[in-house]
Amino acid sequence: MFREVNENIARLEEGFGATMTAPAFVCECANDDCAEQFAVDLEVYQRVREEPRRFFVLPGHQRPELERVVVTHRDYLVVEKTGEAGEVAEQTQP
Repeated sequence: MFREVNENIARLEEGFGATMTAPAFVCECANDDCAEQFAVDLEVYQRVREEPRRFFVLPGHQRPELERVVVTHRDYLVVEKTGEAGEVAEQTQP
């Protein structure tokens, strides 16, 4: 669900052009109650989105039984869903 929210944020950012600050996106962790945000450059966001199994989560929000960390940044992690979670991510990519 949060991936879809973030896709809408990215589309709005593209439509209105560059801003002075990086847009805020919502953590895409497996916790349905999480609504924490992080800032990431739109270009970085779009590059990660090219891989349907990859998601942005906040440090400490990763779930090793569902995903592996592929990028570590001070403000966020990029995780790649594995196994059945990865297959579902591919099938439900917007």
